Amino acid sequence: MKVKYLSTILVLFLLILAISCAAPTAPLVTRVIDGDTAEVNISGTIYKVRYIGIDTPELDDTRAEYCALAQEATRFNRQLVEGKTVRLEKDVSETDKYGRLLRYVYVDDIFVNAELVRQGLAWAKTYEPDTKYQDTLEKAETEARQDKKGIWREIQPSPPTIVQNVHITYIFYDGLVPHVESDEYVEITNLGDQPQDLTGCMLRDISDGYPSFTFPSYILAPGKSIRVYTNEYHPEWGGFSFEYSQAIWNNTEPDVAVLYDNQGKEVSRKSY
Repeated sequence: MKVKYLSTILVLFLLILAISCAAPTAPLVTRVIDGDTAEVNISGTIYKVRYIGIDTPELDDTRAEYCALAQEATRFNRQLVEGKTVRLEKDVSETDKYGRLLRYVYVDDIFVNAELVRQGLAWAKTYEPDTKYQDTLEKAETEARQDKKGIWREIQPSPPTIVQNVHITYIFYDGLVPHVESDEYVEITNLGDQPQDLTGCMLRDISDGYPSFTFPSYILAPGKSIRVYTNEYHPEWGGFSFEYSQAIWNNTEPDVAVLYDNQGKEVSRKSY
């Protein structure tokens, strides 16, 4: 009886273990790519997920205001979902033409697709036949438009600022992170003896014409350096990133980085 009892317990344990191993795990967002795309781990497989029914500004947009909005959308998306388990809902289509899963995304009680639109960081955009929540997304867009948020706010011309003695001093162009080389960076230094206002200044890879990074409100102290990483965040170096999911700086044919002031006048350029 004792042996039979132990055998039954063992069988039940193995059955429970098999069921738990077979059960799918909740999707986990491992990396945000941009405002409307993320990488998600679903039961051990990484998929790119494109959010249905919305479109955010592109990180490689050559217009400074839209490039800045793309960075803002990426940061907000990262704040909402990166490192978190999410619920994914399919509409009609499984994937888009690039092989990305098409999904509505939820984290806790937040409908992420709609929240990006509501904050003015995405347009509601109809992609047939996936239109289940299009009314909800268009309502969110109406709210953002009325509140003049994000892409709907009136762009006020920035007062001109004079940037002096600020130079691109180094480009780390051969990153250690495989493929995406997110650890690459451009270092910018204030070589003068006065603080310099970099608000609205733009850093761009002019060899390809993109991507661009537009500085938020920031004062660079005399003798100090900051870095703009490809897709990493280092507060000790200012915390700036192109938010770009691919390698930027060409290893074999050197690119040229240019820093412009907030009126589009060139401040500094450097190759490597």
